[in-house]
Amino acid sequence: MLPIHSIIVASIFISIISCQTIYELLDSFRFLNEGTISSSDIYEYQYEFSAYTEPENVTRENFAWVEESVRPYLYQTDPTEPLQCNSNPLLSGTDLPGADFLSIIPSSADASHCVTLCCTYISCVAWSYASLAPSDFNGCKKQQPCCYLKTYIPASSHDPNIISAIMNRTYPYNHPPTGLRSAVPLGGITTGSIELRGDGTFHEWTVENQSPAAGAKFGVVDDALLAIRLKNLESNETHTRLIRTHPNHYFKGIDTIKYHGSYPVSKLELIDSTLIANMDLYAYSTLKVGDLNRSMTPAIIFSLNIENPNDYSISVDFMFNVPLSVQIDQTRLSKNVIRQITTNTYAECLSFCDQNNLCASWNWFITDNQNTCLLYSDIGNNVYLNGHVSGVRGQWTYNQTGPLVLNRPGKMTANGQYLLWPMLSSDQTMTATIDNDINNLLSNFSTNGGWFQQTEIEGSAAANGAVSISTKLQPGEKKTASILFAWYFPHHYWLDLPLDNYYSLLFNNVTDVGKSLGIDKTDGQLKIIVKDILTLHNIYFNSSLPDYLVDSLINSVSHMRSAMYFSNGDWRQWEAYDCNDVDSVHNDHQRHIPYILYFPETEKIKMYTWAKYQQADGMIQETFSVGCMGDTAPYDQHGGRNMGDVTTIFILETLELYRWTNDFTFLKDMYPHVVAGIQWQLSVSTQLGLPEHLECTYDIPNMSQYPTTTFNSFMHLAALRACMELSYIMNDTVTYGKCSKSFIIAIKQINQLLWYNDSIDTGYFLAYTGGQGEKAIFTDALYGQVLAFTYGLGPLYNISIMKKHLESEVRLADTPYGLRMLTGREPLTNPQDNSIWMGASQDWSVLNLWFNMDFNSALIQSEKGLNNVRITLNDQWNIHGLYAADGYGIGGKPWITSHYGFHMVLWHLPFAITGQYTDLSRGILLFSPKLRPPFILPALIPNTLGSISATPLLNGQSSYTFSLTIGSLSLNILAINNVKHPGSVNLTAGQSVQWIG
Repeated sequence: MLPIHSIIVASIFISIISCQTIYELLDSFRFLNEGTISSSDIYEYQYEFSAYTEPENVTRENFAWVEESVRPYLYQTDPTEPLQCNSNPLLSGTDLPGADFLSIIPSSADASHCVTLCCTYISCVAWSYASLAPSDFNGCKKQQPCCYLKTYIPASSHDPNIISAIMNRTYPYNHPPTGLRSAVPLGGITTGSIELRGDGTFHEWTVENQSPAAGAKFGVVDDALLAIRLKNLESNETHTRLIRTHPNHYFKGIDTIKYHGSYPVSKLELIDSTLIANMDLYAYSTLKVGDLNRSMTPAIIFSLNIENPNDYSISVDFMFNVPLSVQIDQTRLSKNVIRQITTNTYAECLSFCDQNNLCASWNWFITDNQNTCLLYSDIGNNVYLNGHVSGVRGQWTYNQTGPLVLNRPGKMTANGQYLLWPMLSSDQTMTATIDNDINNLLSNFSTNGGWFQQTEIEGSAAANGAVSISTKLQPGEKKTASILFAWYFPHHYWLDLPLDNYYSLLFNNVTDVGKSLGIDKTDGQLKIIVKDILTLHNIYFNSSLPDYLVDSLINSVSHMRSAMYFSNGDWRQWEAYDCNDVDSVHNDHQRHIPYILYFPETEKIKMYTWAKYQQADGMIQETFSVGCMGDTAPYDQHGGRNMGDVTTIFILETLELYRWTNDFTFLKDMYPHVVAGIQWQLSVSTQLGLPEHLECTYDIPNMSQYPTTTFNSFMHLAALRACMELSYIMNDTVTYGKCSKSFIIAIKQINQLLWYNDSIDTGYFLAYTGGQGEKAIFTDALYGQVLAFTYGLGPLYNISIMKKHLESEVRLADTPYGLRMLTGREPLTNPQDNSIWMGASQDWSVLNLWFNMDFNSALIQSEKGLNNVRITLNDQWNIHGLYAADGYGIGGKPWITSHYGFHMVLWHLPFAITGQYTDLSRGILLFSPKLRPPFILPALIPNTLGSISATPLLNGQSSYTFSLTIGSLSLNILAINNVKHPGSVNLTAGQSVQWIG
């Protein structure tokens, strides 16, 4: 939260940044997270229980990136804590039924093998052994020996055929620092991304069009290396360091790196007492609100801020090597072999492919002590396979006046170009080289600070390509050395369907990408890129929002990493890489607010497509491509389930987009689909007056088995209220009448069927009707009310009753990690109900803010849920959809679906905090902030961002200011706390209005 004394300073920040150097601009980036990684730290993966998540190493093409039952999760090992893992005395004739997360056939019929297997998994606390399994179960087969591994200790029972044991083990494992489990994804939106982790390693590489509809990501690219060489120009002493805490070659690394991330920026502070310069490494990509084309630049910039604190001059050489012609532990899936050769090394295989004009890709591996090189006439998709090395045919080019470029000609997904290009000024020089031997490349850099003998490269093949930039600093001087890493892979494939990337319409080749950033000129374009990011960031950093929320808002936008934009105009996005359906309406709406604010055209594209695929009966189909955890479906093979939060959301988003963008053409196009959707919504509510037997986004508990649910009923209310607004605008009295009448009926039915008083003073909405008479409570049941408030529809139901329900959610369903999804139906050892879905805690806070709960009290649940990921797990760039609750051994840990958008309902929080009401169709913008003056808070409108602020005056009034930072805005009515600005408002970026009341 911005201190009050800083509010005035914040208002003049934009004018200050215009005259800063690139060093000063980079240094002004702010961060609200930090991870300190030291070279002495020990990090290792431990295997633990999960339902399904995304693995680092993907082994299948055209398939979800999914791993079930167990997952490796990175931990920091405490060397001062003893590691112990063995069994307590065996319990013969004792079964521990239940709690199984794995069942494995041991290598022989010996119960002692179960001890070894259990110790393999950090989640295993007990086991049972059957010499002859009574039935097939998970990995075990009937009448074969079986080890049943347990995540908690269930009640025992007598069984003469079973041996069990409870483990005696220690856990010398701590959560690693921020920046190791995940980091900011770098790269232009829809162009693929790469993570630079806090130890200096590169992960999650998807820039070659990898996706569940094609090949696998590169989980780790270990020889992608940043390095520095420092020279004391008085003594000529030199020091070369890899920018790694745990270097993978025979060169020293950095003693300590501090990692920070604010999307789309990573910062690595290099801390080492032996270094003769102070250095911070920044890695960043383009992001400009309202300019999607600019934000789709396929590039990452690495800028090294250098300060010479000495009384002598120094020289600094900064290099980046990328092994772009080889993929370690990756194989190419092709049957079109044109030659099989025995070679000693994979570099020889690469060379054979380069010399054969028919060769498009290659694969090298060792089987039965035989080194085999296969040359292919095509380029199959890549997947992870340990010990294999593969590559795509390509040649490097370079001359001293331009970049180092790798060309891979062709029309497949991995055909394209890479570029390495230092940003040069008059006192900086560059060199470049290629080499099959990474150690030779590094040795020459360490000796000479570059590869000055290499003046030209023309059509040569090699595993590695590297560039360096060199400069000198006088005592006390500060400089920045920058290297651009860009790519151009225009040919996206969806299974066998070619879909070129939209960015191929913006650039002709990778050199165009570099020139668009001014890399061949001055650092002026870099300054603009950084200023664009700072301008956006400071809307949040310079506000009174709490720090955890600022950090979460800024970094949640990294969810755009999985978006796709094709040259045919289609914008698409995976639900998740491990749940490979595309743009399911309900999941999309959870994450959509930053998209609609920063790039509203992307949401409109999806709305038109959902309308296009609407069924004849009026139901909006759930998703563009159906699937999860399996084979990827053909492109736009639309379909899905009958759901209570799909057609309703389509109706609500029509109103939202119209009010927030004032696009009447859009409304006219959507309105017939809204009317048809209402007809379907009413048709599935004929018996109860509420939606009947519909699924919803909370699909794991199978809520569609029940006659009706509170969640779907409140979505129904919100859609009916939106229908009334839209039909009024369209002068459609018939539809208005239907929706108004149905709304009244629905309220009465909720009163009768769903409200339950569990005491004189307390009560809650039942999760569902029917069942076995249980009185279950469902958190996030009032999600429809969240949407209604944000979109200006007001309360849907009696506020005091809704507040009672929210109180009961905490009373009955609170956990240390957030609100439990469903309570009262299943025992707490059942993860089906007892799990933390990341939306509920955020929505609880949103509603309590609208209900005027004390500000800090209202945010307790939101902060708890997000900080479990930000501060405990230190994994905020891989937020999962579900986390485990206590009861089955892995409380607070990731449980289901990685890189998910469920938590992004947190974007309703700033609207609740400011009480923002937006209706640009009438030129109205109103705020009812939940904070007392003084405050400064974000104002959020599509393509138009700014702030509101208030300062108390001695006469009891307040001075109000509305400042526009991005975009332009015309209003008829502007008011804060019911105090209207006198007259209309017309503003462009950088302008503000002020009034008193």
